[in-house]
Amino acid sequence: MEESPRPIGVFWDIENCQVPRGKSAMALVCHIREQFFQRCLEAEFMCVCDIRKESAEVIQELNLAQLTVVHVNAVGKNAADDKLKQCMRRFVDIHGSLAVLVLISGDVNFSTMLSDFRHRKQVHIILVCRGSAPEALMACANEWHDFAQIAAAVPFRTPQSKVLHQCCDLMVRNLPLDKEPSLVHSRLRQLSDNCGGRVLSIVGESARLRFSTPDDTRR
Repeated sequence: MEESPRPIGVFWDIENCQVPRGKSAMALVCHIREQFFQRCLEAEFMCVCDIRKESAEVIQELNLAQLTVVHVNAVGKNAADDKLKQCMRRFVDIHGSLAVLVLISGDVNFSTMLSDFRHRKQVHIILVCRGSAPEALMACANEWHDFAQIAAAVPFRTPQSKVLHQCCDLMVRNLPLDKEPSLVHSRLRQLSDNCGGRVLSIVGESARLRFSTPDDTRR
C-alpha cells in the first residue's frame, strides 16, 4: 500500500540565511519546494523577519510565493528566534511524529528544540544552513543541506557575466548510519578541504561533495 504523504513545514530564519543580492526570493522558494517537497504535503512554509530591514522587493516576492511572512519587531536580540520556536512547536504539536520539519538557519539557539523534536517526538529534521554552522546544531538533524549551494542554483534576475568553472560533484556512499551527521560532515570536510572541495549535502548513507576541477576530484 502506498504511504500517505507526510506533512512538511519549512521555517526560515531569513535574517540568518538571506536571499542573495540580485536573486529572486520567489525563485528560491520554488527551488526549495522542488528539492524537499517530494512525497510530502505542504502544511506550513513561513519566514520570520523585521520587514523594515528587508527590501520591499524581497518581501513582495515572498508574498507572491504564497508563504507566510511573519513580521517581528527587532526590539530584542532573539525576537525572531522566539517566534520561530513558537511556530515550530505548534507545528509539531499538530502533526507529531509524521512531520518533516525543515529549518533554514545556522543559529545554534535552535539546537535544543531540534534535538527534542528528533529524539523525543520522532520528527524528521532537515537542516538547511551554511557549512560553517555549529556542529551542535548540525548534530540535531537527520539531513543537512548547504544553503549557499541551494541559492546558487537560482538564476540572477538579470544576466550577469561570470567565469565558467568546470566543477565536479562526487557522490560518497555507504557512510556509517550509526554516526551523527555532524561527525560525518566534520570528517568529510577535513578530507575534502585538503583537495579544495566542500561538502554540499549529507542524506542517510550518502553525501555529495563538490570540487573545482576534475584533477581536484581525482585527488
